[in-house]
Amino acid sequence: KAMNGDLDLAQVYGKRLQAIRPTRGQLKAIEELYWEHIVPDAGAVLAALHYLEKTVFIISGGLAEPVRGFGKHLGVPPQNIRAVELEYNELAGDWWRYYEPRTQNTHTYLDYQVGPLTVSSGKPSMVQELAQGRPGRRLMIGDGMSDLVTRDVVDLFVGYGGVVARDKVRENAAAFIDSRSLAPVLPLAAGPSGYRRVIGTGHQAVFEKGIELALAGHLNLHPETLREDFEKAFEI
Repeated sequence: KAMNGDLDLAQVYGKRLQAIRPTRGQLKAIEELYWEHIVPDAGAVLAALHYLEKTVFIISGGLAEPVRGFGKHLGVPPQNIRAVELEYNELAGDWWRYYEPRTQNTHTYLDYQVGPLTVSSGKPSMVQELAQGRPGRRLMIGDGMSDLVTRDVVDLFVGYGGVVARDKVRENAAAFIDSRSLAPVLPLAAGPSGYRRVIGTGHQAVFEKGIELALAGHLNLHPETLREDFEKAFEI
């Protein structure tokens, strides 16, 4: 309900964690699940963005440890990742063996850090904080209502429907990806000049896949003039 905008995230965040009370070891398992369920072309898209010298950030209402681990493997530096930090009961289990990974993995959830990412309306302030002193255009991609609220502080908000397609996000996003693949992000983020830079590199194929998906109807653009501009930019 919170992701759909029917309930504020603040009303359920702490209750959910209290009910689950995850251990550090379980959070490591969550990171592994992220990898098992990674959406198609995510790694290739981020690799291309890094090649094109685009600065990539992850802003998530998820738990910091698995999000950071996942982001690190995608080439996103820790200082560019924002997620929800947890506090643990470090006196649980064989606490005197605190230096052993096995003991650290048994530490249980104690509390979470309240902040912009634990409320439904908090991501815009996080975007503004991260963008401070950084010139250039801003693009945000997300699938929930807590992502959509950033549209007023970015140049382009891109809704993603590859896992869960939410009607409110689809209806209010200037761009909406209606495919499992993240490849359409590339032409939106880098434009034709970016495409010219990847020709002849290992990134060309995923960039062209993004263009093809976009032109095949898997990228909805509003208003219609935005689609016309997109097609003109790629000389279609």
